[in-house]
Amino acid sequence: MLRIPFKFFFIAIQALIFVSGATAAGCPCNYTEAGLVSVVDGDTLVLEIEGEEEVVHIANIIVPRLEPDNTGQANWCEAEGQKAIAAEQFIYQQIQATTEIAVDEQIRQPNGDLKAVVYLNNVSLGQELLYKSLAIEAGQKHNWCKSS
Repeated sequence: MLRIPFKFFFIAIQALIFVSGATAAGCPCNYTEAGLVSVVDGDTLVLEIEGEEEVVHIANIIVPRLEPDNTGQANWCEAEGQKAIAAEQFIYQQIQATTEIAVDEQIRQPNGDLKAVVYLNNVSLGQELLYKSLAIEAGQKHNWCKSS
């Protein structure tokens, strides 16, 4: 009879629990399918969701602005504008390569727009923008114009 040490058995059970938990956490079964209508900018898309056109802001990220806003609250520079263009181009590239768009964690904003996690082929678009340094996490201070 083959005897497996208890320690090995315990580690194997823990690994199995971890893998099954990771699979459940990323379950696309709750995603809502969407179709692209247009790309507005580096964090805003117009999507068709359940037969309705919706303006969708990608949740949990901040992207650079294409041009200065009129609030005067934050500095703007050409480098920020260039990074905004790069973010928008990145989204176009990702969408061209995708076969499936979906949204999750939808929150209706006071202005009627949606804030949602957007997935392209089950990969978070916001996370991809973060990985490419084309966005920062919501709540972080940004300085797109700092000198290198």
